[in-house]
Amino acid sequence: MRDRLTILNAFIHDVATGTWIGTLILLTMLHRETQQPAWLLALEPARGLERQFLVVTWISLGVIMATGVVRMVTWKVFGWTGDMEKSRIQLLKIKHALLGVVFAAGTVYQVLLVY
Repeated sequence: MRDRLTILNAFIHDVATGTWIGTLILLTMLHRETQQPAWLLALEPARGLERQFLVVTWISLGVIMATGVVRMVTWKVFGWTGDMEKSRIQLLKIKHALLGVVFAAGTVYQVLLVY
C-alpha cells in the first residue's frame, strides 16, 4: 500500500508542476494578448481571469511543496540507502536548488504580470 501511495504522491507532484508551468504560459499569453486594442472593452474581465489563474499558481506551488516533502521522506525511506551514490544525491540537491530559483522567478514574473 505504501508503494501505491508513493507513486500517487509522485504523480500529483508532477501534475502540479505541469499545472504551474501551464499557468505561467497562459498568463504570459493572456497578458500579451490583452495589450491589443481589440481587448479594450474586455480588459477588466481579462484581469479578473488573470487573478484567478494566479490563485491556481499559488495552489500548484503549495501542492508541489507539500508533495515534494512527502517525496523526500519516502525517497529517504525507499531510496536514500547506502546503495545510492553520493554523486546522485548531490545532483538531486543541485537540481532542486535550481528548480527552486526557477519556480521563485517564474512566480514573481506571474505576480508582476497580474499586478
